[in-house]
Amino acid sequence: MQKSDGSVDHAEPLRIKAYLDAGEEPPFPELSEYQDLIWRAFLEVGPAMTGAMGEVPLSWSEADAYARNSPEITGAWEVQALVKMSHEYLSERRRGAEALTKAPMERL
Repeated sequence: MQKSDGSVDHAEPLRIKAYLDAGEEPPFPELSEYQDLIWRAFLEVGPAMTGAMGEVPLSWSEADAYARNSPEITGAWEVQALVKMSHEYLSERRRGAEALTKAPMERL
């Protein structure tokens, strides 16, 4: 949502808000048990970090620290997946601020 000063407010994704306001479930994809584990780890570690100029992707050191203290995240590729998910999350979040952007699931 664009503010009067021209900046973008990312407080709440508009598409999800529309579903919730209508009392409907957002059309999230079905996840396998393992995919759900990675997704929950991603949300737990945090999809982004706060940097000097706003949100930044999850750092390798932050993802590694999380994995070392997590019984579920055991492989290096899982840490890599968390960092990649963070980069993609922020990329899509920025794209989502544009009024005519399709949701990722609608681009298939």
